[in-house]
Amino acid sequence: MRKILLFICVAALLCQPIFATDLNDTEVFFPSVKEVQVPIIMYHLITEKPKYIGKYGVTPAEVEKDLLYLKEAGYTTVVMQDLIDFVEKGKKLPKKPIVLTFDDGNSSDHAFLLPLLQKHDMKAVLAIIGEATDKYTNNETKNPGGKYPNLTWPQIKELHESDHLEIQSHGYKLHGRLGSGKKWGESATAYHSRLLADLQKLQTACQEHLDHVPNTFVYPLGIVGENSRAVLEELGMVASLGCEEGINTVRQGDKDCLFRMYRYNRPSGKSIQSILQSIFN
Repeated sequence: MRKILLFICVAALLCQPIFATDLNDTEVFFPSVKEVQVPIIMYHLITEKPKYIGKYGVTPAEVEKDLLYLKEAGYTTVVMQDLIDFVEKGKKLPKKPIVLTFDDGNSSDHAFLLPLLQKHDMKAVLAIIGEATDKYTNNETKNPGGKYPNLTWPQIKELHESDHLEIQSHGYKLHGRLGSGKKWGESATAYHSRLLADLQKLQTACQEHLDHVPNTFVYPLGIVGENSRAVLEELGMVASLGCEEGINTVRQGDKDCLFRMYRYNRPSGKSIQSILQSIFN
């Protein structure tokens, strides 16, 4: 009889409603959804100049065609914070999440990308280069007709406040031949200090100009330096993006899955539709 009463009491407790007044629908934890496959697409330059269209340059029309396809195919654009919240807090992700990343912080992201994201109510991740941003902001570099005119801090602030672009770190001055990798003959201690100082400089600038500190590092040239993750974690970063192609499996509670995430390059002439179909078909 005691066993029966105990069973009834336990069952009654388990059937009690759970009130989560502080959570909204995007924050509810779903124990049944513990991992999600997330493709990340890598863009660089958006341009209308024919000579720059190619492996790393796409036209505004191609970008818009990609956005239209994603909507039709049921994808929802998310940013790195969404993936981080899924892993660390169990927050809900949409059924078919996808991340669109735009590297380098070109001025075309302000001229072309922002209006397209606003028009289609979508989001993307923008990885900025600190030194280039400072130079264009301070008018140290004047190259309005060049291949890579960069954004200024006021432009980046506008993008950040639009809620359509998440600003992340591409380093301050790491776009040399070795990217953020270790230099020949450089000691592990010297490498750590150099990388830390470079990334901290951009973190500080972002805090000053945007009141925002990036939590994701996008490796320049895709070069991953040995033990670089320790530097990222020292700065409070919890994710990083490389250039190797592959599908990402994002798991709740698995913080490692957020580092060195794969990305598919989107060249001109190869639509996002063909990239995704090659992944999932």
